[in-house]
Amino acid sequence: MSRLRYSFELFPPRDEAAARRVDVAVDAFAALEPEFVSVTFGAAGTSTEHSLDVLQRLLDRGASPMAHLTCAGLEVSETARLVRQFLDAGITKFLALRGDPPLEPAARPRRTLGSASELVQLIGRVEAERVPYAETPLPGLHGTALGERRGAALAERRAATEIAVAAFPNGHPGAGTRRADIDALLAKQSAGATMAITQLFFDPYDYARFVELARARGVTIPIVPGVVVPTTARRLERSAELAGEAVPRVLFERLAAATPDDARRLGVDAAIALIGALAEHDPGAVHLYTFNDHRPAIDVLAGVGALRSAPTAASQASTAAPIPTGAP
Repeated sequence: MSRLRYSFELFPPRDEAAARRVDVAVDAFAALEPEFVSVTFGAAGTSTEHSLDVLQRLLDRGASPMAHLTCAGLEVSETARLVRQFLDAGITKFLALRGDPPLEPAARPRRTLGSASELVQLIGRVEAERVPYAETPLPGLHGTALGERRGAALAERRAATEIAVAAFPNGHPGAGTRRADIDALLAKQSAGATMAITQLFFDPYDYARFVELARARGVTIPIVPGVVVPTTARRLERSAELAGEAVPRVLFERLAAATPDDARRLGVDAAIALIGALAEHDPGAVHLYTFNDHRPAIDVLAGVGALRSAPTAASQASTAAPIPTGAP
């Protein structure tokens, strides 16, 4: 099996101290040459400016940024404007998500996109309309009224955007027993999605079963497992809550009883064990939810032998025995 590819998720900072932490993480991740680093933003684009700052830092440091984009709560025209804003900034990778609509009916826009597949289509359309072709300079036109003026010709179609979408190993909360979420993933693929990234899960066989079912339904795009590094009990609990998963009780109790240093080791080892178990299913890549903490994420990659270069001095690989997550 080829060396495991990897990517990271960051979220935009809310204060100066958090911004310094993100800067350190950006530098550390960029040095490792990941496939991409994704950056979240709030519902209805509430933190777009901060997200763009982080995305720009990633570009400046030579990393490949991926912008999260949701459409719920936004007019279609506003969503298109956000796509253009990201493209103008040099962002060509997106994670297209529907997002949660506003709870108050009065706050819901009259004309919004209804699904992530529609958002995938919109991103492709905006990209095509924005700069559909590159120009190739032509030689000076001698002997004509144009004299030495240079012309231009339409060259090859510019490289298209890369659009990732979400996948749900244990089903979307609204998918029902017939796994309509897989039908939705197939629709996203048909709309132009190039990759799927899963919500977190704690059992490697959840990922294996999901991939098998998705492939049987006709999904052919890569399905990258999303893995959290749970270095505190609160982080584990919050991650499970956001993903709609049951909290692994054994790991939760060990994290809750551990010192900060031991909890960090436990979380790193749990992530190493999960990725190691995924190896037999050959996912090809892994996406790490980092909570803007670069050191545990780098320790995990070092622990599974995925790093393309040596880890930084601030981050040494963990080699302790895997920690079982236990039954929920």
